[in-house]
Order: sequence, then structure tokens, then C-alpha cells
Amino acid sequence: MTSPREHVDESDLHAFVDGELDAENRRRIENHLHDHAEDAALVEGWRRQNAALRAAFAQTVKEPLPAGLRTATVTSLTRSFGSGVNWARFSPSKGASLRAMRRSDTSRRPPRRPAIIMSLLTLLAGAVVAGAALLAFTGPASPPSAPQRAMIEPPGLVAHAQLAYLTFAQDSRPVEIGADRKAELSSWLGERAGFGRLPDLANAGLELVGGRLVPGVISPAGLLIYQSAAGVRAALYFERAGGERPSAPPKTAPGLAAVEWRAAGFAFVLIGPLATETARAAAESAAGQASR
Repeated sequence: MTSPREHVDESDLHAFVDGELDAENRRRIENHLHDHAEDAALVEGWRRQNAALRAAFAQTVKEPLPAGLRTATVTSLTRSFGSGVNWARFSPSKGASLRAMRRSDTSRRPPRRPAIIMSLLTLLAGAVVAGAALLAFTGPASPPSAPQRAMIEPPGLVAHAQLAYLTFAQDSRPVEIGADRKAELSSWLGERAGFGRLPDLANAGLELVGGRLVPGVISPAGLLIYQSAAGVRAALYFERAGGERPSAPPKTAPGLAAVEWRAAGFAFVLIGPLATETARAAAESAAGQASR
């Protein structure tokens, strides 16, 4: 049980999901989640929501500000302060005080209600779009047709590995413990996920970046991130083997290759945007080292 000194509230869980905790507090939250299934499910839901929102707005955030909005901003400033203001020469020491300027400007300031209404409508539209995207990725949906059902079922090991890869691999902080602390990483994954070996995939052109703990199908799972010289990242997902048998071939998102196998009482999935031969070579190397 968590002692009063180690009380965990919702703000701690949010900080854990956002990667804002130091090593000591991160371990404290992980231990708490291990003993509190409801909080663990809550954290997993937040992580899925974050991944869904990043995927939904990945292209939108890269788009430039529309010209209409830029024009509206300049027009609003011009109406508020007058077209005769020389912005290049303006400074507090050369003009009237801010309070005096506000008084003198009051008489010619147009009503702000239309601008406020437009801002509120813009915010409302953004909220509707965000909500629709969130429901599309995480909310309940109507039962898929037969062809769709064949594409997304069963939601097993490969699906979990793919979700973990898409959530963390391209993140600015993809791992919790880096490869520069291999002994600590091996001990930590061995204690929490049951498997602490760190396969060397250099013969497949992949160098270890580090690893982290992720939710699994039936138990806590480990995720090791590897990177090629060209910056391509792949992941080795593993957890204790359950009753589910591997499917062939694994179904993944476009552009991703996945190889699934079982060894030493664990299920493994190597996944990433790799060529088929590279993925197979990396998986064979990892499988050989995992079975020793």
C-alpha cells in the first residue's frame, strides 16, 4: 500500500504521463501503478489520448497562420491605436505614459463585442474538431463491417507493440533510461517486466537508444528503442507469454514491418519502418540472444 508520505494524486499521474518527473518520483509512481490497477488504466487512457491527438493534428500544427487571421490581427491593432502610430519609434520614454495613452484612445476604440464573439466561435470550432478527433481514435464506435473487422482484429501483441512504438518512438524523450545506463536499465526491466537482457543489434545496423516500461496484454511490458545511422528508429517489445499464439503475418500500420516470436517464456515483437530483410535479421539476432 502507498504510505501517506508517498500519496499519489491526479497531478502526479499527469506529470508521470507528460515525462516531467525525476527518476525517484518516476519509480514512486510506477510502484503505485503496479499496486493500483484503476490508476494504471487511467494513465494508459491518457497516453492513448495523447497519441490520438498528436496523430490527429500532426499536419495541422505545421500549417502557416492563414493570411486572413494575420490581416485581422493587424487591422485590430490599427483600429485600437490608430493608423498614425510610428511603431519603430515608439518607446515608453518617448511617448505618453501607458495610462494616458489608454485614456486618449478610449474615445476612438470601436466596440469589441464582434471580435470577442468571433474569438469564442473560433475556440468552439477548435474544441469540436478536437473532440471529434478524440472520439474517432479513443471513443466507442459503431461495429465495423466485416472487411474492416478482419483488418483490425485480433488486438493482441502486435497491436500493443505498434501502439507503444507509435506513442514513444518519435517522441523527444522516447526512453526512460538511456543506453548509457545499461546496468540500471537491465536491472529495472528485469524487476518490472521479468526480462532484463538488452540484445545487441549492431549487426543489423541498429544501436540501442534505451528502454522504458509500457502496458502489456497480460502484464507489464518492456520496450527497447534502437536507431540506425540514418536516424530510423525501431523497437523491441516484450512481455511474458500468455495463451495467445502469434499470427502470421502480423498486421501493422503502413510503412511498418513487424516480426513476432516466442522464446524463454516471453513474447517478442520487433517493429519499425525497416526493410523486410533488415527486420528479419534484427529479429533473428534478438531471438538468439534472448534464448541464451
